[in-house]
Amino acid sequence: MLAFSLIKPFKSDSSDKLLSKVIRRMGYELDMNLYYYYYLSEIKNWSTHISDTRKFITDCARRCCGRHSCVVLGSGCCIDVPVLELSRMFDKVYLVDVVHPEKVVRKMSEFKNVKFITEDITKIIIETFNSISRYRDFCVDLLISSPNYSSGRYSDILNDFDFVISVNILPFLSGPIIKYLSKLELIDDISSQYLEEFIHSYHLKILPKGKSCIISPVGERTFDQEGLEVSDRSIVYIPIETIKNSKSWLWNYYNSPTGRLEYNVKAWEY
Repeated sequence: MLAFSLIKPFKSDSSDKLLSKVIRRMGYELDMNLYYYYYLSEIKNWSTHISDTRKFITDCARRCCGRHSCVVLGSGCCIDVPVLELSRMFDKVYLVDVVHPEKVVRKMSEFKNVKFITEDITKIIIETFNSISRYRDFCVDLLISSPNYSSGRYSDILNDFDFVISVNILPFLSGPIIKYLSKLELIDDISSQYLEEFIHSYHLKILPKGKSCIISPVGERTFDQEGLEVSDRSIVYIPIETIKNSKSWLWNYYNSPTGRLEYNVKAWEY
């Protein structure tokens, strides 16, 4: 019963064909491929981050009250998702993302209680696409004031799960959208930050408190080829200082002859 009652509400707002068309146009599949390329290139440097992420998820899962269902938001390539452990701990495991690579779907087919859901959890991807043609003078204010957003609706859906996981997705939810709008010259730096703040806030609002865990890069540092720091900035618009009992580690994202990028990652129960 749970599978049908949850999947149908997730799928009711937009057709699969329209979502597939929009995510291709906005470059989500290219971003997923690039992410996997970095993983293959930096597999040794990513190992600690992946291990820490998986361990945090399984530790939190062991403390949750129910064992019927869990959902992973931002499952992607499933590199950092302990699917085997979750499939043994819960009757049903749902992996949610806008793109599910075919190789991941094939690999996970051995887990009979693992299901894939293709869905835009931000609700803003298709709305962005539609708003560009809907408004003669498009602006971010018109986009985020759309009556189509209801964090309460998604909160109700997610609250039916025993455990909700947001895994390394929060700061990257807005990337393809902003790049798409920038390409069309429809957004500036101030509006980009405004849109990011809205998306991050919306994501936190849909997570049910007391049964969720969040793993997210919160800071970004770049270094030049000599190893000297070039920039150090926050990449999430949430009050990091108010998070209690969090765990932190560094994610060495990529290294190249021209420089290096690393993320400061925080993980906490929500």
